[in-house]
Amino acid sequence: MPILFTGRKADLTPALKRFAESKLNKLDRFLGDEPDVHVILTVERHRRLAEIVARTPLATLTARADSPDFRESIDRCLDRIVAQAKRNHDKQTRRRRGRRESLRLPPGLPVTAGDQDERPSVVRMGRIPVKPMSLDEAVFEIQDSQDGFLVFRNADSQRISVLFRRDDGRFGLVEPEA
Repeated sequence: MPILFTGRKADLTPALKRFAESKLNKLDRFLGDEPDVHVILTVERHRRLAEIVARTPLATLTARADSPDFRESIDRCLDRIVAQAKRNHDKQTRRRRGRRESLRLPPGLPVTAGDQDERPSVVRMGRIPVKPMSLDEAVFEIQDSQDGFLVFRNADSQRISVLFRRDDGRFGLVEPEA
């Protein structure tokens, strides 16, 4: 992991850099994907300030700490960064698990004996804005788009309808029952 050190009125000794690098190796498990880490060490009178900024594609983690000794400041910073990284990692895992659990089929669905492991999965493709329009406007709009379907609110009946492009070049219309 590349680590950039900056010293503001501070002497950055090789031992101090090694200490910080050995402590920062804890973050590899949580951050992955080669994070950019910047360690800033500052001296202000009797205080030794340490600031750590870790940038990843998913999040930017920052922490500051001060004490009479740089090693103690770095330790405190790393405790805070590790806590942030764990929280962020857990949040991402919960999101992934939540998506997987919500997309599973309910347990009551009939499944044949050979298909126990091969249940179909549902992939969410996003949300579609539903605009009120007439059937003629919907046909005109689907002709101009690359999509194979259009979801719209029928201006006449005020119900949601789906217009789709058929293989024979014509359009199909799906409307709810009254």
